[in-house]
Amino acid sequence: MGRSSIPPFPPPLEPRRAMQKMSGIEHLMIAVVSTAFDDLQCADTRQRDTAVRYFFDDPETHVLSFPSVCRQMDWSVSAVRQRLHRTLEVPMLAPDLPLAVGAAAASPASP
Repeated sequence: MGRSSIPPFPPPLEPRRAMQKMSGIEHLMIAVVSTAFDDLQCADTRQRDTAVRYFFDDPETHVLSFPSVCRQMDWSVSAVRQRLHRTLEVPMLAPDLPLAVGAAAASPASP
């Protein structure tokens, strides 16, 4: 099949968004996402679990949440998450299920 339609992570900045033209908050956003991405590969389980929650279970309640950063940087949240799932072999979950992190996986509620 042809090239993947999912962009690389982190997506390259468009020429109109050259690094020198980014605002201070956008630089901070890139730093937060880059740190979280590095933490996904960290040996420390706590840091890795926090990064997984950031990318896959962080509600859009603050300016540095992953969905907020994606919106500001013109990235597709779902495309980046799909790429991360494939790259890191993070188990895919139904949108309505809580994210199971580390060894303590959430078990479904009994009827």
